[in-house]
Amino acid sequence: MTFQDEIAAFFVSYVEAFARRDADALSELWEPVGLFPSPTGNFALPREAFRDHCVTLMDFYRKQGVVQPLGELRSAVELFPNVAQARMTYRMRGEGDALVAEWDHVYILRRSDRWRVSLTIADGEMAAWAARGAQL
Repeated sequence: MTFQDEIAAFFVSYVEAFARRDADALSELWEPVGLFPSPTGNFALPREAFRDHCVTLMDFYRKQGVVQPLGELRSAVELFPNVAQARMTYRMRGEGDALVAEWDHVYILRRSDRWRVSLTIADGEMAAWAARGAQL
């Protein structure tokens, strides 16, 4: 399997876990501690706290009318051996396939036993929800 295929398969699993609202599966796709730089300050979450965050985020999406999260891998670059940067475009679909929100998201992944997210930059998501008047 090529590098591009590995990263594409990783994000298929990632989006499918969100679509199933499977916080356990999603949190397992992250390193034991994930880093979150943001415009309001940086923070880190250990896996269990991230799992709880996923539950909250999935509930938030549901309350915003999201029925189907969709993700498209836009680019993936191997920065160093076993370290990658990936850019995803997310489209949150509601009833009747209506677009609820859309944004780009950047990830840094590291491969140990498998690829896992180490860091994410979610500025695009936060801006998309803020434009709708929603508070993350």
